[in-house]
Amino acid sequence: MGDLQIVSTIIIAGLIALSYALSKKKPTIKYITPLIVGVVSVGVVIVSFLIGGWIGMRIGTISFTAFISSLISLLIISIAESVKRKFSKNIHH
Repeated sequence: MGDLQIVSTIIIAGLIALSYALSKKKPTIKYITPLIVGVVSVGVVIVSFLIGGWIGMRIGTISFTAFISSLISLLIISIAESVKRKFSKNIHH
């Protein structure tokens, strides 16, 4: 169980860093990156059922962890952006 928490933390941190690095050119990319990872991980979960066995179960578990991590990182990015907008609005007024 501890290994999945470490993998989840690494994925969340990586997605947040990647989202903000890519969003310097286009601001909307910061929301699209976790969504793409989430959709791909759902596809990998479906494929893992076709693989079957212990390997398929392992792939499904890791990709489900990636899906949950992408949702958490999307939530963190959304909250951070709304707080940033709220504070920047209060500073300018």
